Amino acid sequence: MRAPERRAQLLEVARLAFGRSSFHSVSMEEVAREAGVTKPVLYDHFPSKEALFLALLDADSAALEERVRAALQAPTGNRQRVRASFQAYFDFVDEHAAGFRLVMQEAQYPRFLSSSVNGVRERIHAEVADLIVRESNGSVGEDDALTVALGLIAMVETGAQRNPGGPRAERARQVEVLVQLAWRGMTALEQ
Repeated sequence: MRAPERRAQLLEVARLAFGRSSFHSVSMEEVAREAGVTKPVLYDHFPSKEALFLALLDADSAALEERVRAALQAPTGNRQRVRASFQAYFDFVDEHAAGFRLVMQEAQYPRFLSSSVNGVRERIHAEVADLIVRESNGSVGEDDALTVALGLIAMVETGAQRNPGGPRAERARQVEVLVQLAWRGMTALEQ
């Protein structure tokens, strides 16, 4: 297996291992065994368990950011952007449950607080707030937009954690209810 494919394989195996358990519970030996490689092969790609975990956080948070950003930048109406961004988040959780758990677990470990996860959260927060200010034609100020954006992000993160990977119809209904709640709240701010 070539180096890029091996690295991707090791990340996928580690994602599942860390997603099942936690950073402290998973050993490099366990990851190597599940990947069907020796520990030296694993260490050739990742010099430590921390480096492996950070690589996973980087990959998963980048994938989530890419999906949400694409939804936010879609040239559709605002309500459709809200729906698309919420759906993107739910889809990521449903399709990458282990990766999502990994991203959410990260906040528990102080040494990872400066990782890319927080950078992604901050960039999404700023982008959502900017979009709210821009699309409200100035009727929602920057401080209020930052507060609203924080609430929207918390709402979708929390909602997506409820029954991840559940029946599609149930997940679609959850998204729709959150969109209705968010839309009504956001339009009330502009009045």
